[in-house]
Amino acid sequence: MEALNSNFDFLKEHDPVFYQLGSAAESAFSGDPNTTLIKLRQLAEALAQDLVARSGIKLGETASQSVLLSKLNREISLDPTIYSLHA
Repeated sequence: MEALNSNFDFLKEHDPVFYQLGSAAESAFSGDPNTTLIKLRQLAEALAQDLVARSGIKLGETASQSVLLSKLNREISLDPTIYSLHA
């Protein structure tokens, strides 16, 4: 019996944490929507932190998601549609 593929399989090659968070959100979708939202938020935070690190942006350890996204937007000019979703 072949395992079902996750919509987040493509993240495996980038970072196992991204994949784990995405697939956990997907697995919880029908049974526990609150967990799904939490896992997706954690995935968004992990992606933003990865972008900050890859961009060489220096921020404090306790920077909020909003601060991360604002700094990313100033430094690398996020797509306006993506940036507008954080508000």
